[in-house]
Amino acid sequence: MVASASSRPDDARSADDPLEADEVARYRAHFAFLKEHRKLLALKLNAAEDLLLNGVREPTHRGVCQHLLAKVERSRVELVAPRLDPAARARLLEGVLGFAPDMGYLLLYLETLRDARRPDAVAALGEALRSIDFASVSAAQMRRVLELIVELHDAAALPSLLFSLLESATFQQAFDASAERLPPALADIVVPLRAVHAVVVRGERNPTDAAALARGASLLLAAPARLLRARSLAARQRLFDVGLELASEPVEPNHRGLAVLVEGFARDADAHGEASLRLARWLLTRGLEREAKAAIEAAGRVPRLAGVAQAWRRALEAPRVGPVAIADAGVLAPAGRERFTVGWHVGRQRDAWVRVGPASEAARYERAVALTTRLPLPSVAAVLASGRAGAGEAFLAVERHGRPAHEVVLGKTPLPLDELLALVRQAVRLLASLALGGVALPDARLRRFAVDDHGRLWLRDLVEAAEREDAERTALEQARELALDVLARGPRPRVPAAALERLTARTAISDVLSDLDAL
Repeated sequence: MVASASSRPDDARSADDPLEADEVARYRAHFAFLKEHRKLLALKLNAAEDLLLNGVREPTHRGVCQHLLAKVERSRVELVAPRLDPAARARLLEGVLGFAPDMGYLLLYLETLRDARRPDAVAALGEALRSIDFASVSAAQMRRVLELIVELHDAAALPSLLFSLLESATFQQAFDASAERLPPALADIVVPLRAVHAVVVRGERNPTDAAALARGASLLLAAPARLLRARSLAARQRLFDVGLELASEPVEPNHRGLAVLVEGFARDADAHGEASLRLARWLLTRGLEREAKAAIEAAGRVPRLAGVAQAWRRALEAPRVGPVAIADAGVLAPAGRERFTVGWHVGRQRDAWVRVGPASEAARYERAVALTTRLPLPSVAAVLASGRAGAGEAFLAVERHGRPAHEVVLGKTPLPLDELLALVRQAVRLLASLALGGVALPDARLRRFAVDDHGRLWLRDLVEAAEREDAERTALEQARELALDVLARGPRPRVPAAALERLTARTAISDVLSDLDAL
């Protein structure tokens, strides 16, 4: 005989306990199924059981009900099922699985569904799967179950079903025992979901790798909104974090899922605002500016985020040089000279220095970008974007750090001598390093550099290729020129005149550095 309904976890109650309303309804459904298939299953019933089956008597005693369900014999089911057409066979096995969760029946049911062409039966499969105790399932059976599940479900519904199955500890254990031997096509779906389930639902460490976790997050974010909303707040927060960090492709379903998760933070205005701003950043990175504007508006309703949101809105409405929003549209006016301005790289949300030049300079800009990109120097500002602006102007955008060096050095408040010396030493070391790489600057004017809030010097401008000897000679001349120019502006007491004279006489940049270190 088959296992009785008492094998279901929610029916693990004493046979003498009074039936609860949900049990009564469930037993009625089971008995209606038995009545329909009474002859097919060759049921032998006593008078009391006959009354239950025909609905004349209400289910009241758990033990009597379970005894009746247990009269369905496995041998009879296995005998008659193959004789039925696929649709009828699916209905029979679905009904039996409702009160007799058994791996043998499950596999037969899954095999049948491939031919039954019953979408409603496939939808009911989730309940049957969740009732199975996978503790005694072999690795071969587990692989076959997973293969059939993948065959039967479309790409949109499959992740939700498998993810819900992972709630079962026995399913997890059975899956983990067979995971290494899964076919690649199957592992590509199930392994990522196992990873995201561990991290998102259980708050555990990723049992696989970042790629699997990213794939799992994308699969789950594409699930229907109602399933995402059904997760606990902690799980939704963790999925949101993982999605923002790792999920990238496909963008559209990931965006929809992330937007649903943001809705879940609405009860906490601050949390909702923070999540909206983070989502806006993710969207801008992927070029979805229209969607990002809505998220920015939501963030702006939180007082402490209003300033950031307003700045982002202004940037999105500002003129562009390539992907960079600029503060001063005047730099794009016709002119025969190069111009600097500040900007904000929309996709990366990074402050930028932007140099714009005539279209005739495009090739020089391209060469400079190639050189800058390969320079392994931490004091060279990273290239954010380059190319041609709307009217064909050449442009280069690099990460913005602090303020232009000439504004720092020549500002109304004189820098202390030790800070001036520190900046000069950094500039000379940078010139020497560039020369070693066969790179030179057109000149060493202060405006080619920036100084951040920590007193660190950054090169923010174009560089040029040069032969090693020429680069070293140019670097020496520029080092002496820059040192003398800056130190002559220093506050009193000034650098001794004799020290400045020694700098002008130096024939090696290393000697210039030695003199500067001695001051």
